[in-house]
Amino acid sequence: MLMPYAWELEPDIEVRLIRGNEAKFLKMQDGQIVLIWNEQVIAVGKILRALPISDPWRYLFVYDTDGNEVGVIVDFNELDAASQEVVREELEKRYHIPKILRVLKVERLPQTGHTRWQVETDEGFKEFIVPGSEHIYTARYPRIFLVDEEGNRYEIENFEHLDTRSRRISIQYL
Repeated sequence: MLMPYAWELEPDIEVRLIRGNEAKFLKMQDGQIVLIWNEQVIAVGKILRALPISDPWRYLFVYDTDGNEVGVIVDFNELDAASQEVVREELEKRYHIPKILRVLKVERLPQTGHTRWQVETDEGFKEFIVPGSEHIYTARYPRIFLVDEEGNRYEIENFEHLDTRSRRISIQYL
């Protein structure tokens, strides 16, 4: 028998756990993901990570197509291989993070204080605006994450390995 999590014992908190041995995720021909769970077939609207950087494969929130929370997958590894593939594909699409290879230009926008970044990524040239320093994550230095004003994420895998010019251009904005 599985031991309950501490928050499962709280009477005011309703958390529905989606356990791997009770649930199956399928991708239909039209691309719609469905969850078969508790004798129900639920059209999945989105799957979100609670801890996208520090623990990306635990605590995955599943929502239906109306935006209602269906439940939480505590551990991705509990899912069967086919379900893992469906969930992995959805998460990789949602949390796609281009890798910044070179920083070409960074400028502060005078009217807002935001910064415009022009970079070369593993997917080619990108230009984006970072709203403020709270959208630049350096806690895992030398790995750095930037989040633009549309919520897209970019990663510098190792700031120390960037070329000298890229480091010089960007250091004052980090």
